[in-house]
Amino acid sequence: EFMSTMDRTKTSQKAKVIWDGMDKNEQTGIRFGLFPHGKMQEAEKEGYSGRDLAVALMDIASNNGGMRA
Repeated sequence: EFMSTMDRTKTSQKAKVIWDGMDKNEQTGIRFGLFPHGKMQEAEKEGYSGRDLAVALMDIASNNGGMRA
């Protein structure tokens, strides 16, 4: 599925808002591929793609200490 640059920017901005609203435990969860269900559901209700948000959150985690596998 193609995402426009505007959509990608909007999704990245939403991911940053979600990231900034998380505590350290939730941020650590992202590093292991665990996503905050409630926050993701709320964003999907606002029209965001959960998959695209997950990717954007992993990008933020990568830039803030890295992902763990």
